[in-house]
Amino acid sequence: MQLMLNEAVEALRRVHLPSLPEEVIRLKEELNAKYPNTVTIAKLISRNPEMFNHFLKLVNSNLTEADELIKDATAAVNILGLEEIYNIFLASAFSHYITRDKNEREILNFCAKAGVAAAELSPYAGGIARSEAYLAALTQNVGAIFLLRLEREGYEEVFFKQLSKPFSAYREEAELMGTTHCYAGLIAAKKWGMAPEIGHTILLHHDTDFIGKTANHPKERKLVALIMIANYLVTASLGETFVTQEIKKLYTLGNVALSLPDTALKSASQAVLKYSKKKG
Repeated sequence: MQLMLNEAVEALRRVHLPSLPEEVIRLKEELNAKYPNTVTIAKLISRNPEMFNHFLKLVNSNLTEADELIKDATAAVNILGLEEIYNIFLASAFSHYITRDKNEREILNFCAKAGVAAAELSPYAGGIARSEAYLAALTQNVGAIFLLRLEREGYEEVFFKQLSKPFSAYREEAELMGTTHCYAGLIAAKKWGMAPEIGHTILLHHDTDFIGKTANHPKERKLVALIMIANYLVTASLGETFVTQEIKKLYTLGNVALSLPDTALKSASQAVLKYSKKKG
């Protein structure tokens, strides 16, 4: 593990890993204050119009517990909890700043679909906020975005192969790179000030032994399981040819930890299809 982590550190030194945007840094500082100022928070989240518009779209797309339409920053502050505001604002910043070409946007689009599914499934997991599940799934493959920028021959193919072969192709990635997108993603998550649970979830979302490794961390176990099931649902939505035995195993591993009812899976699948139609 340490060797792969060290290799990921070296790899990310050779590409540009953007720092946390100023708006997010200032928002985090304000939220951590003894008495957060709601007026300041509203100004910070609406400071960048493009990012704020994406924030509002996420807020109003069933990623929070809010049961009314939120149209402006003041309403968001008054209705949402501070944790939800931060998670969704960070997700908006991530989506706005992180990608720069078609392949990277394709990765992010898959993860956004998984985020929608994970958010829909999260109430059945217990103790996981919708926005938290969305953020974890959205950022799961951030490491791949930066490893692609190394332009190592064969990496693009071996990463995208993981859509249908999440375990064998993941091992190929490790052999090719000496590290994986999970280790690179953990480092990126730390740099972007994400909660430790998010970073550890990114690290373990291809690990068949995640249940054992999270025995003392039930929240991380649930987040990893949510991502595994969400990835299965998104891959299944692409067509039967993508649903390999490994993808079925991904679902089985996740559901061992969560035991989700069929109604939850159906609801999440419908949420993915609805999101895909909007994007299309």
